[in-house]
Amino acid sequence: IPLLSNLGLERCEELGIIGLVRKEITLCEGQANDMLHAIRVHPADKAILFRTTVQLAKSQATTTRAWAQLHSMEQVIKLNSTIYKKCRAQLTNLQADQLLEKYWELEKKDLKATSAVADPNAQGQRNSTLPWFWSLDVRGDLVSNDWINECES
Repeated sequence: IPLLSNLGLERCEELGIIGLVRKEITLCEGQANDMLHAIRVHPADKAILFRTTVQLAKSQATTTRAWAQLHSMEQVIKLNSTIYKKCRAQLTNLQADQLLEKYWELEKKDLKATSAVADPNAQGQRNSTLPWFWSLDVRGDLVSNDWINECES
């Protein structure tokens, strides 16, 4: 679907459709939030899948199937990150600078699963840091999350 971000902000102003630009910015923000939420969830799913299927596989056939499941999960993570990057590019085209300060660029290292989420007290976690989007309030989940509330008190 051709969107206004493809036209550029100046052309949209010439056409008098700046109100639609704000709506596209809102849509991009929502889609970026959805993708960041998925990017937070899927690496954990991948880690669980590895522990429950790949490591426990007893035969060549089950190992092959387990790795195929793991690779399909990696493809989902790549797809989500690609969609996020396109949302960010649209926000750049629409000159939504305030949102671009909130939504940083994704790097490959940000997409890796880390044990700091699953077990923050594990040995060797003192100097490890989570990617930037873990501190971002995606979908307002920081307001109602008991774990976050417990950390703040």
